[in-house]
Amino acid sequence: MSFSCFAAERRSRRLGLLAAALTLGLASAPAAFAQTAAPATAPAAKKPAAAPAAPKPAAPGPALGQEDSGPTRTTATYDDWVVRCERSDVVGGAKVCEAAQTLQIGNPQQGLSAQVVFGRLTKEAPMRLVVQLPVGVWLPTGIRFVYGEKARTVAAQYKFCIRACIADVELSAEDVAELGTAAGPGKLEFLDRNQQPVALDISFKGLAAALAARDKG
Repeated sequence: MSFSCFAAERRSRRLGLLAAALTLGLASAPAAFAQTAAPATAPAAKKPAAAPAAPKPAAPGPALGQEDSGPTRTTATYDDWVVRCERSDVVGGAKVCEAAQTLQIGNPQQGLSAQVVFGRLTKEAPMRLVVQLPVGVWLPTGIRFVYGEKARTVAAQYKFCIRACIADVELSAEDVAELGTAAGPGKLEFLDRNQQPVALDISFKGLAAALAARDKG
């Protein structure tokens, strides 16, 4: 199978659940994108004379129940899964953790990969499956996450493509329970831009431990 349709994106930079909040924090995304939009060209205005600097207020303390120390980002490996934690502005600086696995696409020399991520922005929020793929996929069909001896299937639609394409879906309580005991086989299925099927193997080795660690945060 040829993966030349992905050649424009050699190795997807990690947008990630944490870096862009993906679709978990999509409610705040429009404002974030608006801040990065280029302003319309306008005549330069004269700068007013600088006013005397006001004294800086004391920095506020941590929010209730929020840690005020410790590293901003941490990672831990559980066999084939990695738990990544990062403090996110989307949830007021609280720590958000995800369990992720990187999947190789095609020849290693092509440097193409996908990522499968399980996470939630808060402990009360539902668990979500988030998939990151290189640009060069067939968008209308979305992705299929297939796992378990009975080939349980979770489908997700693409939400956006920037430096990579992101698909996500909310998982049911039954899916979450099944994932905690999943032993394989597992597949990530999608179509490339030529509508050719691609199936990537997913390992569940270490997933139960990674999900438990993710929940502890």
